[in-house]
This record gives sequence, C-alpha cells and structure tokens, in this order.
Amino acid sequence: MAVVWIGIFMATLDGSIVNVALPTLTDFFKTDITTIEWVVMAYLVTITSLLLSLGRISDMIGRKIMFAGGLAVFTVGSGLCAFSTTEGQLILFRIFQGIGAAMLMATGVAIITHTFPPRERGKAMGLIGTVVAIGSMTGPVLGGFLIQRVGWQSIFYINIPVGIVGTIMALKVLHNDEKSKGQEFDIPGALTLFASLIALLVVLSDGQEKGWGSSFIILLFVSSLVFFIIFVQIEIRAKQPVLNLRHFRNRPFAAANISALISFMAMYSVILLMPFLLQDELKYSPQEVGIVFMAVPLVMSVVSPLSGWLSDRTNSHVLSSIGIGIAALSILSLGNLNDNSSFAEVAFRLSLLGLGMGLFQPPNNSIIMGSLPKEQLGIAAGIMGTMRNMGMVIGVAVSGAVFSNRYVFYGNNVSSFLPAFHDTFVVSAIICGIAVVVSLVRTGSKIE
Repeated sequence: MAVVWIGIFMATLDGSIVNVALPTLTDFFKTDITTIEWVVMAYLVTITSLLLSLGRISDMIGRKIMFAGGLAVFTVGSGLCAFSTTEGQLILFRIFQGIGAAMLMATGVAIITHTFPPRERGKAMGLIGTVVAIGSMTGPVLGGFLIQRVGWQSIFYINIPVGIVGTIMALKVLHNDEKSKGQEFDIPGALTLFASLIALLVVLSDGQEKGWGSSFIILLFVSSLVFFIIFVQIEIRAKQPVLNLRHFRNRPFAAANISALISFMAMYSVILLMPFLLQDELKYSPQEVGIVFMAVPLVMSVVSPLSGWLSDRTNSHVLSSIGIGIAALSILSLGNLNDNSSFAEVAFRLSLLGLGMGLFQPPNNSIIMGSLPKEQLGIAAGIMGTMRNMGMVIGVAVSGAVFSNRYVFYGNNVSSFLPAFHDTFVVSAIICGIAVVVSLVRTGSKIE
C-alpha cells in the first residue's frame, strides 16, 4: 500500500501543482496562455490515450515491472521538465512524464485490488481516495510556495528524490505476478484506439476556442469516430483484444464506469468556473481561492476511508448512489451563489461536494475492480482511469460551451456572469443526477 501510495501521490500532485505555475511559465517563456495550456493538456491527453493499452500490457508482463518502470519514467521526465529551455521542450517532456504517470495509474489500483481480500477492498479504495485528495490539496499550496521562493523548476525537481526512493521500494517490496502464457498484444486495436482518443481529446480541448463548426474540429471529430468504429471491428474479431467489449455486458462493471465518467464531467465544471466566481465576483485573492477550494479534498480525505469501510459491510451500490446524489445537490447549491455570498457559505457548499464525492468514489471503484477476474485487473484499472480522465476533459468542454452560450444569451456583459454561471451549474447538476440513476441500475451483488 505504501509503495502504491507514493506513485499515486506523485501523479496526482503533479496534475495539480503545474496549474499554479501556468502564469509564471507564460511569462518565463514569453508565450501565450493558449500555448502554455498544452503543458497541462499534453500530460492529460497522454495519460488518457495510453491507460487501456498499458493496463492490458501490465496484465501480460506483470504489474510490478510496469509500476516500477512507471516510477522511473516519471522521475526522469520530471528532471527533463526542470531543464526545459523552451515551451516546446517542456510540452514534449510533459508527454514523457505522462507516459510514466499512465503506467502508474494503469497498475496501482490493480496491485491494491490483488493484494487485499474482497472483504477489505472498499477500505483499500478509500485509503487510495485519501491519497488522491491529499495530492490534490497539497499541489496548489506547495506549488505556490515553491514557485515564489525557489522558482518554477522546483515543482519538477521535488519529484526526483521521491521517485528514486519509490522505484527502489517498488522493486524490493512488490511481489512478482503470475504471468499467463501465450499472451499476445493487440497492436492494431491499440493503435486505432490511441488515434481515436487523441483526436477526440483535441476536439474537446480546442473546440470552444476554434469553434465547434470549424472544418478542423469537424475533421478531427469524424476521424475520431472512424477510428473508433475500426477499433470496435478489430476488437470483435481479435482473439486477445486490448478491450474485451463483453466486459460491458457485466452490469455492475458497466454502470460503475459510466457513473464515474458522468460524475467527473459534473465535478470538473465546478473546478473550471468556481475560481472565476470567487476572483471576479467575490473579489477573493488567489490565496483565498486556494484555501476555500481545500474544503473539497479535505472532506474527501476524511470521508473516503469511512465510505470504503462501510462499503465492505453494506450494499456499496446504494452508498455510492447516495454520494453522487449529495454531489448533485451540492453543485445545484453552488450555482445559486451570488456576489453577497459569505466565505462560510462557499466553503460549506464545497464541503458538501467533497462529502458526496468521498462517499461515491471508493465503493464505485471497488465495484469496478471486483467485477473482473484477477488476471484482468490491469485492464479494469485502465478502463476506470480512462473514464475518469475522459470525464474531466468532457466536463471542461461541456461546461465551457454552456457557459459561453448563456453568457451571450444574457447580454454578453459584466452582469451576464451570474445568470450564465447559474444555468451552467443547473446543467451540471442534471448531469450528476443522471449518474445517480445509472448508479442505481446495477445490482447489489459483487463479483469477487
């Protein structure tokens, strides 16, 4: 557990710590925000597009070597990022770092699932949820301190000693997996899936800026669709597919994954728009924004282990459904904030979001990982991670599009912000409500 914690903490920390550095990086490289955003997007796109393939490979070659290799690649990538002299180099090295993070994410949860017995799986998932929350919470605070006191390079240097220790521990502590003989990797399936996901992620990240009706975006979307259709045809015929589509006939597995996708779509609308409300309407300083946002991971870090423990003793599908229902109500209440809302009101409503997500994620993750046999835990973790990351990107794209549309509808001026903000959060709460329905669809039985 401690070894896996190191990898998951580093990957989560790095996902949030770099966001704080974007203004500094824009000034340092004398570039624009559209270019520097790819420091974040390149990392996210790389992870999302590789998770499924790396999950499948880890089931073939062993999760220990994949996890230890991921730590090593991530650590080297961090050092290269710190030495970057141009924005192009930094984006390239972030891709390299993203490969390491994908290797960690595709195997970490699978290692934990294999190690803990089914009766303790929920508790283990809850503890992982705590580590993710602490990583998310530490990133902005630590990043701001390091950038101000040492320089932006330090946010990458800090990973190196931790990564070296983690790699050595992984090689010494983790057990070797039993490898199935005669395994083959489905290269055509992996390549078509990679092409489809890359095209779709670029559409979602750039669609708002370039225009959803632009020829570039339409061409990419059609390409993504064509590659996905080819991928499905390959997987149907493949003897050992990257993604066995029959997994989605398993109701608990399918419903839990779709619930995760939808929940992250809703959550990331909050992450995208709340800082603008807090800074532009409520006049919070960046430091105050960081402090009030800590309410979400702080509550999650406390609730997640409790939720995981309860899910081992109750119907986890009910517990996770209650959690996502609370999250939906929280998003609806956040949409009703205005320029007279107090700090306590904002913190309380964000805390409710942390409570809902903390109740939802450990049981939901436990259902996903318990629904496939042990020799396929890598692909289960890969699918779960892909759903999470796709939810993030789709959520940002959808909420950005809805907000822009409503902002123009209400007059395209300063007074348009609050009504557009409200409408966007209503849409996000409805999306979250759909996750409640999907979560309730699955049966209460677990497949160990």
